[in-house]
Amino acid sequence: MKATRTWLPSLGGSLLIAANLFAFSPDAVPADGVANEQQLRPLLDKLTELSQLIERNNQSPQVWQYHLEQAELLLRLAAQSQQKERESILRMAVDGFYSAAILCPREQPVAFERLRQLPQRLAQFFPGSSAILYAVLQEIQADCILVLEQSGGDNTKSEKHRCERLLQFAREHPDVPEAAKAVLQAAQTAESLGDNEEASRCYLYLVEHFPNDAAARKAAGALWRLGQNHQPMALELPLLYSSRNSRNALFNLEELRGRLVVVYFWTSTSEGVAEEFQKLKQLTDRYAGRGLEIVYVNMDTEPAEGRAFLSGRLTAGVHVYQPGGLDGAVAERYGLQKVPQAFLVSRDGTLLKHSLSASQLEAELASRLPRGR
Repeated sequence: MKATRTWLPSLGGSLLIAANLFAFSPDAVPADGVANEQQLRPLLDKLTELSQLIERNNQSPQVWQYHLEQAELLLRLAAQSQQKERESILRMAVDGFYSAAILCPREQPVAFERLRQLPQRLAQFFPGSSAILYAVLQEIQADCILVLEQSGGDNTKSEKHRCERLLQFAREHPDVPEAAKAVLQAAQTAESLGDNEEASRCYLYLVEHFPNDAAARKAAGALWRLGQNHQPMALELPLLYSSRNSRNALFNLEELRGRLVVVYFWTSTSEGVAEEFQKLKQLTDRYAGRGLEIVYVNMDTEPAEGRAFLSGRLTAGVHVYQPGGLDGAVAERYGLQKVPQAFLVSRDGTLLKHSLSASQLEAELASRLPRGR
């Protein structure tokens, strides 16, 4: 299957989705289930031709037809490919159907209907494939976009629909790894809409039904953040700037009990972080003498990245380090969905506010700290 491996990268990012000129059928599969390079050559040439057409006509109203035709051809290619290549080809086909569905005219929804039917087709001809559930999730995504368009851009309606579909997916497929991720996404969507009650229900469902999943650990952190657990905030991390003698020393948030604390989570690639640091420096200058302390939690892959960013703009406060970004231990512990963001922690260590931007801190601090003289 050298020809297949050589051809696959040529698709690049052009796979997106509709009109069935090459509908897949089991009749297209060779007797032994796998085609040789010579048998595959016309199919591969056609796929390459379609990829080039998509690239040249990506602004054309008809480009969805190329995506759909290419997706159908990919199903044929998958049926004639070796097992180790089949899954990646099937996922490329799913992406093709998805793109066609998004791009096709709403008055001619053939590609969208094809995407809706895709999980059943995959289950019939490729039973047990992981691409089946991937197709279900892609159909949910396309369906939410359709709801957004049909509602005149009502994002709240579309996001609520997303929550419903994701929870339905988890109920219908409770034993697959994607179920926990779907519930977590539903919970985070509900929280972004300000529906903390629904978000908490979803987070609690994750904790109870998927206790060993990383999503459940993140859900537990989110429940703490939303006030379901009133334990003080715990933070014990190495310093971002450490001397040879203090290299193994850890900063503990308990050291700041009695002061109002802003815990600021950030990475050097966070959008708007440079402006946020300027604002935080101003807050430090204004409130440090009135009982404020700021703890900066850098979450870059390497501490050197955080130190390089801070060169020339280092601000007073405590700078600590925990790698991993939104996939790291800190993000998991507190259910973080985005960075940068700030937590406001009371003098006794309990969480007062979360998901704050630097500009939102001014009013919070002014109402909680004594007036300057």
